[in-house]
Amino acid sequence: MKIAICDDEKQFIDALCPLLEQWAKEHEMKLNLYRFTNGDDLIAAHQSECMDLIFLDVIMPLLSGIDVAREFRNMDQNVPIVFLTSSKEFAVDSYEVKALNYLIKPVDQEKLFLTLDDFLKTYNLPKTFFTAKTADGFCRIVIADVDYLEAQNKQVLVHLTNDRTIVIRELFSKCAEVFSPENGFCCCHRSYIVNLSNVEQFSKTEVVTNHNAVIPISRNNYAAFKEIYFNHMFA
Repeated sequence: MKIAICDDEKQFIDALCPLLEQWAKEHEMKLNLYRFTNGDDLIAAHQSECMDLIFLDVIMPLLSGIDVAREFRNMDQNVPIVFLTSSKEFAVDSYEVKALNYLIKPVDQEKLFLTLDDFLKTYNLPKTFFTAKTADGFCRIVIADVDYLEAQNKQVLVHLTNDRTIVIRELFSKCAEVFSPENGFCCCHRSYIVNLSNVEQFSKTEVVTNHNAVIPISRNNYAAFKEIYFNHMFA
């Protein structure tokens, strides 16, 4: 498990790390800790390392913790974030960026461990991820969050169920191997792959998803799409 701590006070990071290591030992987990004193370094590292959990100080110079969290969400990063601060003033902002929790400094060990236990329940759920190249580095996409994929020139647009789109620099053929019928997807057109669970209706020429996307079906793909769709629905 990869956990990042971002706080401009190095002494606080030094105090938090042993607690995290103690929790990991009690759960017999291997833990890799990453230390950062500013948000820019954290953002850059996450794009290559894909952290599992981030502890983020709210009040920091230059980029505040809230600003850093907004940057993650704008990049469609769904990494869990726990805010750390000595003030409750920013609690409302933490909800805006869908924070996992909000802990007051100095961090109480019992509350910290309860937060980590809550995170572990989600972390242990069977989720399939796709780590893809982007213009800025890498991003980790939860496959179930994808509505459909669209090939465009030498890149792929990944349209998510939350109406956001991630532009990745991967071969469409590679995406088709991951977003396959075995994972609940079907290539309905040479340039489109759709999440079968999100199909609202379809005809011989198009698919409509329950997120209001209209996707073409090619004549050559219709018969295969129909068979794969009904196999998926009644499996």
